[in-house]
Amino acid sequence: MGLVPSSEEKEEFRKAVGAHIYEAMLQSGSLPDVGIERHLLDSPGLRPGPAARDCFRELRKHVDVRGPAYLKELMGKLAAFTEEPRLTGLLTLLVSMAIETAYASRRGGPPQGAVPEERLAQLRDLTEEYLKRHGMHLDDERKLREDTERLEGQVSLLLTQIKNAALADGLVNSRTLKHWVNGAAFHVQMLIHLARLGQQSDGPARAAIAAYREDLRELLLAYRKYKSATVRVCKRSELRLAEEDGGPEHSLAGYSVHDREVGGATDVPLPEDTPPACQHLDAAFCAEAYLDHLFANYPQITDAEAYFSHTLSSLPALIPQTGPPSPPPVRH
Repeated sequence: MGLVPSSEEKEEFRKAVGAHIYEAMLQSGSLPDVGIERHLLDSPGLRPGPAARDCFRELRKHVDVRGPAYLKELMGKLAAFTEEPRLTGLLTLLVSMAIETAYASRRGGPPQGAVPEERLAQLRDLTEEYLKRHGMHLDDERKLREDTERLEGQVSLLLTQIKNAALADGLVNSRTLKHWVNGAAFHVQMLIHLARLGQQSDGPARAAIAAYREDLRELLLAYRKYKSATVRVCKRSELRLAEEDGGPEHSLAGYSVHDREVGGATDVPLPEDTPPACQHLDAAFCAEAYLDHLFANYPQITDAEAYFSHTLSSLPALIPQTGPPSPPPVRH
């Protein structure tokens, strides 16, 4: 066998080394955090339970003094609660967003290619404002509807601004993608909530989902480009005795992988049964193989793509259609 792998060998090695590096990065905790919050994916709003109002009041009473740790503790309680139609899924959704956005900015400064912090802070502030006003007008459906209509428009505009700013320089980092995808899920749920309050059609939610699916496709393309610049793979070699003359020679032992954005790194051994010719493929080939596997198999990415499709198919159950009123009977 020569030093140039066949097309079949190259493709098999691409799949094997991509999965191999992915598994090693997963085990070392070096995968990026970009997913929709679990409590949104679990659709807690479809679960029965009467106690959301009391939990909401408990949250407003204690959260200011007990901080983010209490929010996380309360999340487990809220996940099982709902109320028809005002609070269906909304409390868990709002607290999920508050946890993610209110404290993420305290972990460090924005990385290269980030959307201006001001816009992400505005998304956080709108979420918290909606949470506050929802508690203020819990017993007034007219006020709830007015607040939702007003803040929904602001969230929609802000998501458009974040997307356009991220795409303008062609760089979408993990933090921006996570904020945007959670914000888009939040906005769709606002539209669902608004339709339920006003007994309206699911048309606005359907239109938003269609737009966000296309936006997500564009953002993921830009995110892939960004990750190509942050992931580096280097070959690791070791000395061994040559079979021909018994002298020392360098042989490929595996790869060192580093994600500059995440800050994680790991060493990966050579996949088993690697054809000798494939050992001569450069490290950049292995980096792209890893990214291919990441974008095709990482649940935080694939679940984000599936979320909008699942929500779209669930709209008839989430927004029951009352239909037009029946005409009065004809009197003879």
